[in-house]
Amino acid sequence: MIKKVSVIGIGAVGAIYAWRLSDYLGYENVRVIVGDDRLKRYTSSKISLNGTNIDYQFVSPGMQVEPADLLIIATKNHHLPQAIEDCASHVGPKTTIISLLNGIDSERMLAQRFGEEKVLYAFTTALDSTREGTRIDFSTEGIIYFGEKNNKDSERLQEMASLFTQAKIAFQIPENIERELWAKFMVNVSINTLSAITRATYGDCASIPAIKAMIIDTQREVIALAKAKGVVGLDESYIEKYQKIFASLEYYGKTSMLQDIEAGRTTENDFFCVRASELGRELGVPTPLIDALGRLAAGSEAVQAKRNY
Repeated sequence: MIKKVSVIGIGAVGAIYAWRLSDYLGYENVRVIVGDDRLKRYTSSKISLNGTNIDYQFVSPGMQVEPADLLIIATKNHHLPQAIEDCASHVGPKTTIISLLNGIDSERMLAQRFGEEKVLYAFTTALDSTREGTRIDFSTEGIIYFGEKNNKDSERLQEMASLFTQAKIAFQIPENIERELWAKFMVNVSINTLSAITRATYGDCASIPAIKAMIIDTQREVIALAKAKGVVGLDESYIEKYQKIFASLEYYGKTSMLQDIEAGRTTENDFFCVRASELGRELGVPTPLIDALGRLAAGSEAVQAKRNY
């Protein structure tokens, strides 16, 4: 039974799920791990969700605590190495770890540090939250997909399902979690990247023909990569599925990568297009669109960073 939860990463994704779990389990049973600088910031200016201030239970990385039953990683990819060390004291023999990071590498990194038996494969999608400072606004809370690496049922899957049901967190346990993880990677490489380059909102990505066509062509390159990698079942139906998902989101909502570009923050381009290009070279699969988009995204990030300096 899951009674103690720890969360690291209190941005537009982690804040919503930490709030839902705190509301159900009690704020004293959900610990949000933050560094001293962030703790001071959140103490002076509380995190708000849709205008309501939330009193999370913050703990510092060095604090000795009772190990968590469930540890949720919700940072950005470039923060993961530090996050792994910061949450180490929250991991015990019976801790289950899920990563809600974008990309296809975080589970491997967590397994290397804490043991493969502790890690469930997971990601979140259909979440349209935007963050400005400590204010987070959203119209949909997204869906968490999770599953065992071998796609078998397990006691901890059922415990997670029970917890999320009671906490009012939407979830799915898919038939093949690796395929779904790659489908989300397909979205990250295409929609996130193109939105950041063009400054397109969710609605723009779904309705402007030139952007929509480029998204679909890029997704086809990712499907080719997945096939070469041995991922079974990622096909054109997933392109249609995610077109419908993004068309259903708030029109003026923005992808996380576009929000990062506009704020002058480091983007996850290295874990999207750059990573996909690396895989293309390793697998002998041509990825000309992905290669070009990765370079354009890097250039766009550099230009915006200069403007925000």
